[in-house]
Amino acid sequence: MDKIFAYRLITNEGEKTLCKVRGITLNYHASKLVNFEVIRAMILGQGEPIVNVHTVFKIKRRASGIAATVTEPENKRYRISFKRRRMHDNSSVPFVYM
Repeated sequence: MDKIFAYRLITNEGEKTLCKVRGITLNYHASKLVNFEVIRAMILGQGEPIVNVHTVFKIKRRASGIAATVTEPENKRYRISFKRRRMHDNSSVPFVYM
């Protein structure tokens, strides 16, 4: 996955976390597998390196010329990738960073 972000916001009203992952629909079941705590643990190297997300009913469009939609199961693998960045002093920096 290329584009992800997760953050925790602490205000006077309480604490709120937000997580967005490109390519994975974060419904109730998927958000139990991929959330702020899981992403944080993966980045720090403390959690599982790969999380498998299974969606039972995923609505998809067919690639053929027929404009049809189907509902089928879908499996996605989520993992942290540092293709364009690297870790430096416990933070993520671009490869060109000195």
